[in-house]
Amino acid sequence: MQAHTGVVFPPSRVTGVVAPTTSRAVWIVALRELSDQMTSLRFLIIALLAVGLTPLAVYVGARDYKNRLAEYDRLQVEKQKQSWKDGPTEVGDRENLLLLRAVRAPEPLSVLVRGLDAAMPAYWDFSAAGIASGPSASRARRLADVLGQLDLEFLVRVVLGLLAILLAFDAVVGEKELGTLRAILSQSISRAALLGGKLAGGAVTLVVPLAAAFLVALLSAQLFEMDLLRADPLEKTALLFAGSAAYLLCFYALGLLISCLTTSQRTSLVVLLVIWVFAVLAVPPLATFVAQAVAPAPPAYAVEAQKAALAEQIHRDTAREMGEIYARIGGERAFSDPNVYDQNKQAIDQAVAPVMAASTNKRRRLVGEIDSEAERREERQKEISALLMGLSPAATFARGSADLAGTGDALYAAWLEGVRRQQSRLDSALFSDPLFLTLLSASGDVMAFGRRPTPTLALLPPFAPPRGDALTALARALPSLGLLIVYTGVFVVGSFIAFARYDVR
Repeated sequence: MQAHTGVVFPPSRVTGVVAPTTSRAVWIVALRELSDQMTSLRFLIIALLAVGLTPLAVYVGARDYKNRLAEYDRLQVEKQKQSWKDGPTEVGDRENLLLLRAVRAPEPLSVLVRGLDAAMPAYWDFSAAGIASGPSASRARRLADVLGQLDLEFLVRVVLGLLAILLAFDAVVGEKELGTLRAILSQSISRAALLGGKLAGGAVTLVVPLAAAFLVALLSAQLFEMDLLRADPLEKTALLFAGSAAYLLCFYALGLLISCLTTSQRTSLVVLLVIWVFAVLAVPPLATFVAQAVAPAPPAYAVEAQKAALAEQIHRDTAREMGEIYARIGGERAFSDPNVYDQNKQAIDQAVAPVMAASTNKRRRLVGEIDSEAERREERQKEISALLMGLSPAATFARGSADLAGTGDALYAAWLEGVRRQQSRLDSALFSDPLFLTLLSASGDVMAFGRRPTPTLALLPPFAPPRGDALTALARALPSLGLLIVYTGVFVVGSFIAFARYDVR
């Protein structure tokens, strides 16, 4: 470990010792700390590792983004090739359902913070049976896709987070073992000024490789034909940089606290490495696994299959009941003469209207119950996961950075809310009043008649994607960022309290 040179103030002509102001003392200590840390071997090796891996991380993210963007473009072209079927057509026609589809564009900042962007559905379909999610935007094809992902957030959280504790673990206890701490405090400098200078110097030291990594990331993105220098991505990148700086300051403050609570460099290093492994490597996956075990939630495909089966059963039961009404009004020729419906349309429509209304209400109620139960379980699982991740500054930073980049839980929830809202609007405008009258006879014969023209596409409510601007992203990330600031404040205050009582002998 590098030896600290200490801080020496020039002698005064009168007292022999200068009594600098607190701000000047902090400034002198910070400069000395900055000089010592930035010339240390540990700093150079880890900083170069983080910056050197950044182009690779951006390349991997850019390649994955382009693949998902190509799939998004294909889905959009597929929609544009369809024509809306006006007239008395079955609302389940593939062409009409494709035009109702909500297709999700990939988030450009997933190049820096992949988050959930690749795991979210590529699209959602709407029908009388409810919402059907499309496949994930990017499917795992390699073991590395399952075990982890290399992005800028990973480099900051893991590599630079490790650098933060390696710079701080001997900041106080190292000075004590070298004998320089007692010499420094024997001069006219307060303990608060000394620790404040070390905190400021360490923070600036960490910002240097962080800024270099972000600069390299932006340049690499341009090189790989990803324009992140536009207003919105650049604003989000700036917010992400600020959040990353807060995270590194948090870990550096934690290192100072442990350094002020221990009496040897070895003990301080071991304690901090154990904390780092637990907070950075263990908590994020464990939070997910524990939440899934404690509050299991059914997968989306199982929920959708259950809703589709329920809707199909209700449809058949309704068709059978309406078939009985149709046979009673139409007589013996009901299922043999297609003109019977036209001849008795008003009477048949009036008789089956209550049945159709009851069927719609029953479908909405039962499907709603399935959705509510699934949402309740998912929400419970998310609450447990968020609570456990809140125990770790690293996991908190991971959540906050994903929300800032538009690839986190908050934006996913906003998409799901928008999709449910669109389904409700389409239920009112299209699905509640069936376009087709489907009748099932006692012998199993099926007849279908167009009741009314299909509304034109222009009359149906368009889907509105959730907002994803920088200000909205910041609002979604505020809970995580706020908790990170609280952690930092606790560690900083704890460091000053511990150092005020620290035995420098």
